[in-house]
Amino acid sequence: MTGEMKIRASLFSKSLAACGIVLSLILGAISTEASKWGGEYFPNIPLVTEEGEEVRFFDDLIEGKVVAINFIYTTCPDTCPLETAQLLKVEKILGERMGQDVFFYSITIDPETDTPAVMKEYKERFGASWTFLSGDKEDIVLLRRKLGLYIDEIQDGSKNHNVNMIIGNQGTGRWMRRSPMENPYVLADQLGNWLTGWKAPQPEESYASAPKLRNISTGEQLFRTRCATCHSVNGSDGSNALGPDLLGVNDRRDKGWLLSWLQAPDRMLEAGDPIATQLYEEYGRVAMPNMRLNREEAEALLDYLGTETTRLEKAAIREQFLSRRRNRPAGDVVAVMNAWVREADGAARMNAGYMTLVNAGSKDVRLVKVESKAFDYVEVHEMAQIDGLMEMREIDRLVIPAKAQAELAPGGKHLMMSGPREPLEAGQRVDLVLTFDSGMKQTVSVRVAAM
Repeated sequence: MTGEMKIRASLFSKSLAACGIVLSLILGAISTEASKWGGEYFPNIPLVTEEGEEVRFFDDLIEGKVVAINFIYTTCPDTCPLETAQLLKVEKILGERMGQDVFFYSITIDPETDTPAVMKEYKERFGASWTFLSGDKEDIVLLRRKLGLYIDEIQDGSKNHNVNMIIGNQGTGRWMRRSPMENPYVLADQLGNWLTGWKAPQPEESYASAPKLRNISTGEQLFRTRCATCHSVNGSDGSNALGPDLLGVNDRRDKGWLLSWLQAPDRMLEAGDPIATQLYEEYGRVAMPNMRLNREEAEALLDYLGTETTRLEKAAIREQFLSRRRNRPAGDVVAVMNAWVREADGAARMNAGYMTLVNAGSKDVRLVKVESKAFDYVEVHEMAQIDGLMEMREIDRLVIPAKAQAELAPGGKHLMMSGPREPLEAGQRVDLVLTFDSGMKQTVSVRVAAM
């Protein structure tokens, strides 16, 4: 968390805390007499954990505890996966406090489908640590009503439901309705601090030191509110990532495919689209939720991802240059970014590879050979116009200009990789040996990616 984020989160959480106190006073929730929020108010219904253990809602789950409670169903194509992914971020921020003085509960609204075994598989798919529960449908409806999360107007026989969640401290009678899509740092702060009377010391920050807020594009806003829960855009998947990193995704995927995917991923997966299926399997069978984006919103999101990719690549070039000036690694001639090879089956005799080569030095560098044990031979190719016709031709010496870069990308210069010696599947890595005109060699580990 950056200093800027800490200041903003601290100031925002203090404002929320003040608002929450006023609201609680209005509702009488901070009264010293907390009996209204005791066992006589909450239905002590039986529920079953994902491990098959029967528990009582009041006696076993919330009495005397700080809790977060949300309602989901495992076949939900859109909101529920986002809720779960967002709570994973809150869980990570709270760290060791989870399960000790803060407890999360996800309760199904579709117990006929979501048996304990189904809930356990869902929990494991996301890598969550908190408790997932099923039970009797009428009991769960009663609980939703008592928690203020059942809206009669939207109960039309479908699985429409209020996506808000409840956080509270049963011991003090302090309760709040929150959106699971809240900033995870703010939600963690509310659960870990103000619901427990601010146990942790709070840093004193001045409003004068708060950063100025910048205007953000529609695409960035969509990414932050819809995508950042599961995806990064920095060039590397985080540990236990729920979806692929999106840096350079506009170069890796056809735009038409991306637009269709952003607007209706559930339909593409149902239709057996090979890329959609591969991503589903690669990322723990967590389906991309349908975020109900229209064409204009999908275009705006792709524009942002393209702009952010360019910005980060420029920043990386500068950092590579400064790093080399401070301490040039022995044998490392150029920096290699965004390197990947297309996935291919055993019948394919040709393949293609892409990368950006960054030269932070003061002299031009020339790439003269590329070799790999995974292929019979590798050449650098480009499309060139010869006698009025576009033809593929080999580049004997690829120049990487001083303090600049040479890009190998779809539709331009690329690596032509002939005779793969075994099928290549997404997720594998292939070693390439780059030889330069100075005679120096550099080995690069390249990721295999689906198209």
